[in-house]
Amino acid sequence: MKELLLNTHQLEIGYLNGKPSRRIVGSGLNLTLHQGELVCLVGPNGAGKSTLLRTLTGLLPALGGEVYISGRKLEEYPRKELANEISVVLTSPIQVGAMTVRELVAMGRFPFTGLFDRMSEKDWNIVDQSLKMVGLEGFEERMVHKLSDGERQKVMIARALAQEPRLLVLDEPTAYLDLPGRVVVMSLLHDLAYGHDKAVLTSTHDLDLALRHADRIWLMDEHGVIRQGAPEDLVLNGSFAETFNRRGVNFDPSSGTFETQSPASVPVFLEGQGPEFIWTKRALRRAGFCVEKDETPGTVAIKVITREEKLQWQVEFENQVNIFSSIYDLINHLKSQSTH
Repeated sequence: MKELLLNTHQLEIGYLNGKPSRRIVGSGLNLTLHQGELVCLVGPNGAGKSTLLRTLTGLLPALGGEVYISGRKLEEYPRKELANEISVVLTSPIQVGAMTVRELVAMGRFPFTGLFDRMSEKDWNIVDQSLKMVGLEGFEERMVHKLSDGERQKVMIARALAQEPRLLVLDEPTAYLDLPGRVVVMSLLHDLAYGHDKAVLTSTHDLDLALRHADRIWLMDEHGVIRQGAPEDLVLNGSFAETFNRRGVNFDPSSGTFETQSPASVPVFLEGQGPEFIWTKRALRRAGFCVEKDETPGTVAIKVITREEKLQWQVEFENQVNIFSSIYDLINHLKSQSTH
């Protein structure tokens, strides 16, 4: 196990609503984060994820307990020393005006150079290296306001890396991105942990990406309780289902996805293999059919087959056989039969 960079002891987080009044979001939190590790903080809306991140980085005071950075209490760090330990990327986009990519990333050096000091050659080399780490070589003179959302998020991560932190904390870095952009950013965070030995902590609502990329997950429920573990451990012990299940929506541990339940679903038996089987099963469930594991008398039997290099779906029910060339036609047929 690599060096412990962040840990908490009986941490209590929340807000001060005047001196005698406090709103506690979570308490008794004992969390750990190691060098070279990507940890994803996930949980329902309003659970307190942003509050936790702001407390861990000193933007909000802890209501109780302690936060330790490299074994030292957070409040003991002078501002400049803390900037070498932690860098933060918040959700809200900043207004940069007419600024180049290189100029914006250079703002990450301000804790060390000061706002009005000149950047040294070493500082500019660090800026260029940060851009290289996020894959934005050649973007130095591009105007930030002309970048795509995904490119701009990479620039913000590069600005954070320009501080040369050992710990990178991000609050919903994929919030405004399309799916390919979210995958790219999460893959980048994974690479920063593995390839550059950073400790990376990010909150996210992209549960599928968290399950695929995180070394560990901090799973925060609506009461502020956090369970830690490898994604697979939290799925297998039921923690994911317990945290996220809602009426009519359940987490399926076999697929790692959320599915809606129809109380009047019609049973069908599906036979096949490969991606064609998986996507057919998804489509059937989406359309309100219950896919059974075993074929029983009176159940609609569906086979995914290939004839003359063409993908087809064969439906057998009550000694009648029908062949369809698309999932769309298959679903429409099943719906028409289930209403009779």
